[in-house]
Amino acid sequence: MVQYIADKLSKYPFIEFIPDIYISICVSVCSIVILLVFLYFVGAIGQFVVGKRLIKAGETLLLRIPLVRTVYTATKQVAQAVSLPDRSALKSVVLVEFFRPGFKVVAFLTGYIEDSAGKKFCKVMIPTTPNPTSGFLVVVPLNEVTETTMTIEEAFKMIISGGIVSPDTLPSAKSSQSAANSGKDK
Repeated sequence: MVQYIADKLSKYPFIEFIPDIYISICVSVCSIVILLVFLYFVGAIGQFVVGKRLIKAGETLLLRIPLVRTVYTATKQVAQAVSLPDRSALKSVVLVEFFRPGFKVVAFLTGYIEDSAGKKFCKVMIPTTPNPTSGFLVVVPLNEVTETTMTIEEAFKMIISGGIVSPDTLPSAKSSQSAANSGKDK
């Protein structure tokens, strides 16, 4: 192919003044670029067609294993919920007492729930460090939750880094009464 292109280029008059070695190098570089573009498109087609089939086959295999099926399904649902574009699964970053009184942990408010007597509670996910997809789900009385103005991204950075990457001061935490009022609206 390189020789064919070189022969076609030799028909132009200005090509006679360029040494053959430069023309061969130019044609070789063009051939390599065309090959790389071709390989890129083959890879893209493979990723979207063959790749999806491989992932589906892997998922099918995982879903046949009893214990793995449960863990995989739950992890996939959490990952999908956390990666929603509008972040609707995680409503805000809150502080709650955990382990013992006086200890506060950074957690995510995931929603509200009422008991049979009509008392409101917050559903709070307390992530673990450094893997925030695992953790504890606790149901906390509404008046024991302190909302913060920390963004979800800031909280994730703080949790994943084990507190190394964190603000110097906790961004203006709202009072628990504010949390109670916002919970009544929901």
